[in-house]
Amino acid sequence: MLDVRQLWRGLHGVPQLLLVQPDQLGYDLAYALALLPLVVAGIVFFLQDSILLFAISFLAGIVCLLALQLGRLTFGLPAWIGFKATHPLVASMLIACFFSPRTPAWVAASMVILFVLIDTVVWPQLQRVMLHPALIVFGILFIIQRELGIGFVNPFDGRHLDDPLTLWYKLQIVIDPVKLYVGNVPGPIGVTSAGAVLIGVIYLWYTRKISLGVIAGFLCGVAAVALAIRSDLGFQLASGPSLFLAGYVAADRRRVLLSERFTFVFGLAAGAVTMILRWYGEGQQAAWQGLLLVSAVVTVILRVQAMLRHRARETSRPPSVRTLSVESGEPDPHRLWAPVRPPVRQPVMAASTVTTAYSRGSAARPVRSFETQSDSNDLVRQMRNAATRSRPLGGAPVMAGSPVTTAYSRGSAARPVRSFETQSDSNDLVRQMRNAATRSRPLGGASASPLLLWPALLIFNPVGLWLTWSSPSIGRTTRLLVSAVSVLWYLGVAGLAFVLTHR
Repeated sequence: MLDVRQLWRGLHGVPQLLLVQPDQLGYDLAYALALLPLVVAGIVFFLQDSILLFAISFLAGIVCLLALQLGRLTFGLPAWIGFKATHPLVASMLIACFFSPRTPAWVAASMVILFVLIDTVVWPQLQRVMLHPALIVFGILFIIQRELGIGFVNPFDGRHLDDPLTLWYKLQIVIDPVKLYVGNVPGPIGVTSAGAVLIGVIYLWYTRKISLGVIAGFLCGVAAVALAIRSDLGFQLASGPSLFLAGYVAADRRRVLLSERFTFVFGLAAGAVTMILRWYGEGQQAAWQGLLLVSAVVTVILRVQAMLRHRARETSRPPSVRTLSVESGEPDPHRLWAPVRPPVRQPVMAASTVTTAYSRGSAARPVRSFETQSDSNDLVRQMRNAATRSRPLGGAPVMAGSPVTTAYSRGSAARPVRSFETQSDSNDLVRQMRNAATRSRPLGGASASPLLLWPALLIFNPVGLWLTWSSPSIGRTTRLLVSAVSVLWYLGVAGLAFVLTHR
């Protein structure tokens, strides 16, 4: 019972998802819903011929889907296969809508498999290409139908009859635009009804899956040339196959590589070329031919632009400096003949207490290893000697006014020599801090009171927070963590104060 209720709630959420929040739908689901009116219209007008072609195409899409899944499981297909590609089942219906009612079954299955193969395997490897694979497949389909003598039929009696645009070119017959809107005219099985195509295009635009600039530009281009040649404007704009190619194929946002300000120009050029090809007798084939031609030109422009940007980026890089060895350079003649300067020797000061301290008893005692190390501070070396010897520095009485000598002379013979005192350190204050830290009593002889730490935290913590947020080297995560700990600290202090004051 619980599963039935959950299913019922899920079904109640479907209308909201499809109509209120359609932008959350994926491309495949949105295209599947947009293709539904076309399939219904094709079945209504062409009956069993359309049902057979739709079924064969759908089965071919299932075969492609199973082949891809099997390839991923057995051979481990790369992850880029199928990138921005149409689902095989949706692709089968998209291609089937453009078939003639007299199309053989093997041609229908071959075209679906070819489109899935190009769209899934070939197209993801190409970059900066605005050609839709469906336009190429429709071109191959046109060649096959012309070679096999496959044409269109009248939906009423099933007899051979040309499409309305070809009749307009050959016999100057203008079919009523209302009839074109309904769709009971010769043509492809799924796109003869301009009304059904407009419903799908409006839904795709509502779900933000197609570019409105391409469609508007295409219609404006067709209208401009139609007015220029004084043709019936309503008849030229009510062509279902042309609206299908412009809305479902060319305006797909996954394939449009132009920005929104250039999509209208692209559609305008494609519409103008389409109308010119109609004028020369191409009929309904003029739509995919015009879109294919303009898409090829845009692709060439994009590729050339990308190549020029790459070259400009390469030339803008600083040239690498090749360093030469010393032997390869020419010697400086001024340095070559310059006189050699003798090394300057510092005179020994007779009154130096450091020299006197070293001269006393230097031959009697052995030389220690740490005295042979280079140390620029003689006073540090003397302090080491005084700390390791049992008698004061230089054998002389220690001056009372020297706190450093007094600290090192007290008990120096009783305590052992530590390893860190024999290491080279030019800072006497650091050595004194080390000695004080190793002794039993603390530095300075006093311990910090806990009563002084609480006011220090309360006073200096805001300063630390300000330094934390003003330092650019500290990450945002660290800043937020330190601030959160500080807030918790203040809340704890405030809670403790509240408890103590409200007993």
